Parts: sequence; C-alpha cells; structure tokens
Amino acid sequence: MGTGYKCGSPTYRSILENLSNLKSEYTYNNGYFFEKGLGREHTRDNYSENPLETAREFYDKLTYGGIESEFTNGKGLKTRMADGTIVSFRETSTSDGSPVVEINIQKSSNYGDLKQQKIHFVLGGNKE
Repeated sequence: MGTGYKCGSPTYRSILENLSNLKSEYTYNNGYFFEKGLGREHTRDNYSENPLETAREFYDKLTYGGIESEFTNGKGLKTRMADGTIVSFRETSTSDGSPVVEINIQKSSNYGDLKQQKIHFVLGGNKE
C-alpha cells in the first residue's frame, strides 16, 4: 500500500485489462464470477478449502495495477482501478463471516460485460 501500483505493476490498469486472464482461470458466466449464492442476484459464492487465501489471491489478480488503500475503519482494503472501478476486500463479511470481494462498477468508464457483484469465499468443495 502507499505509493505505486498494486502488485508491482508498472502502469495504472483498468479492470478490463485484468478481466481476460481471470475469465480463463475462474468460473465466469454472463458477467458474474462463480455460482449464484444466497440472497440477491449479484451475490456469488466460491467454495474453497482455504477461503481466505483464495479470496486474497482472487482480489490481488483482479486488482493488479490499481491503487490500494485501507478502509477508514481498518476492516478491509479497497483498490481503485484506472477506469473508476472499485474492488474491496474484507476478511470477514458482516452477513456470514466469510471473506468477501466486492466489485463496484458504478463509476467505471469501461468494464466490458462485468457486472456489479459481491463474492463470498466459503469453506468446502472444489477450488475454482
């Protein structure tokens, strides 16, 4: 955190620049990653033997080249991408206690077919 771009990227990147690699590595369908979870349409679930590790890995890959900062309450991280997309990461969701990554495209200028979503990383099953 601090100065520079996330994960050592030499450039400030957009979400769209990172999306193609993720689409081939993780389940992606109709603008959403993973399976529909409980709750609203935008809530997704990814099952993993190590949810926290999997969530951090996904978050880091999705936000490569962004500018990361901590939440003012200290309970998570957020990364702003060059196109305006904001991706947040919390180790503990307030709804179910799982690690969660949220993708907010409301202020994005170019996000392709990606949809706004909240992804919970839960214990069990196969790693995506």
